Amino acid sequence: MATLVLALLTAVVIARQLGPSAQGTFAVAYSLTLLLAQVGSLGLASANPYFAARERQLLPRIVGNSLWFSAGLGLVLVAVGAAIKILAPGLLEGLGWTPLAVTLAGLPGALAAYFLQSVLLGEGRMIAYNAVEAGQALFTLVAVIAAFAIFGVGITGALVAIGAGRYIAAAVYLALLARPVRPDPRFDRRLARQMLSYGFRVYVAIVLSYLIVRFDLLLVNGYLGSREAGIYSVAATLADGMFVVPMVIGLNLFPRVARGDPTNASAEVFRSVAVLYGLFCLATVPVAGFAIRTFFGEQYSGATSLYYWLLPGIYAFGMLTILSSHFAGRGFPRRAMEIWILGIGMNVVLNVLFLPGRGAYVAAITSSISYVILLALHMWLFSKEAGGFRFMRPRLREVVQFVRFSLGRS
Repeated sequence: MATLVLALLTAVVIARQLGPSAQGTFAVAYSLTLLLAQVGSLGLASANPYFAARERQLLPRIVGNSLWFSAGLGLVLVAVGAAIKILAPGLLEGLGWTPLAVTLAGLPGALAAYFLQSVLLGEGRMIAYNAVEAGQALFTLVAVIAAFAIFGVGITGALVAIGAGRYIAAAVYLALLARPVRPDPRFDRRLARQMLSYGFRVYVAIVLSYLIVRFDLLLVNGYLGSREAGIYSVAATLADGMFVVPMVIGLNLFPRVARGDPTNASAEVFRSVAVLYGLFCLATVPVAGFAIRTFFGEQYSGATSLYYWLLPGIYAFGMLTILSSHFAGRGFPRRAMEIWILGIGMNVVLNVLFLPGRGAYVAAITSSISYVILLALHMWLFSKEAGGFRFMRPRLREVVQFVRFSLGRS
């Protein structure tokens, strides 16, 4: 929760300081790095905790390979980002070479933090996992405020602060992992092949799920301009905040499934979260407009309707996170990967057909449609494993027990 609050505060500071048009340009740069990091991860952030949970003797080699991969893949992604600027400048409209270079320079650090944090997840060290993530969010917030207030910088300064936070987080994760195990400095090709083989299917699903909202932002920028992209980015920021709750639950579910937890345990979690997350989403409806105007300013009031159009997709993606964590722990069946390919294809086609000349609401609607259909297909796939849809219907007693258990652990 602390990470969520700090991230939202950082988004508010940047948005209010830059204004809708510059915020749109910043959001394009930031989203580009997130997309490239996801695409370039090759599923290793899912393979790391899977292998760390099942074969703890591999930890030194997992950490060592993570460092090699983050450096090599990071440099490749820098080149990819530059190629996008040259070959498809419309997607990065308004983003100059200097801020682009700054944001791309943070990619190796982002991958290192991403990979090393996932090893902590596999070890079950959730306190360290969450503490460093919250610390990175706090550093970024302070650095952004200082950059604006003291140095009077703009988009480039904010991107420098974010990139520095990623490298610092990677260094802290490495120090934490080096305590119980000493990283093996050699690159283990055999282990790398095994991890990439496992991670590929999970990788496809994670990348495609991430693409829907983030790629929508690039399309809005390309078709409608940076101002519309800036307003849409605020709605997307709120959506990211909403995803934190099911994401945390999924992170805790994944290593349990990987260690052999039965399917009915995942079904029970899904049933309870379906009710509680639905209530949480509904509770945001009357306050979303007030929150956007109060924290981001009247100039972003148009993001309120976009958020409402995104809300069905927010709920659907949250529930997808639970099911995807279960499938990831089971090795991720091929059919689950194919479902995601269908979802992103449908989303891109709808945006290309209906977004030009209209408003950003089209991107929000197509995201919601895509996520709702994806959830229905994932529920169908999970029901075959669980024994039918009846095992996915919520049960009041379980919901109450889930709340009590969660509060007790808190």
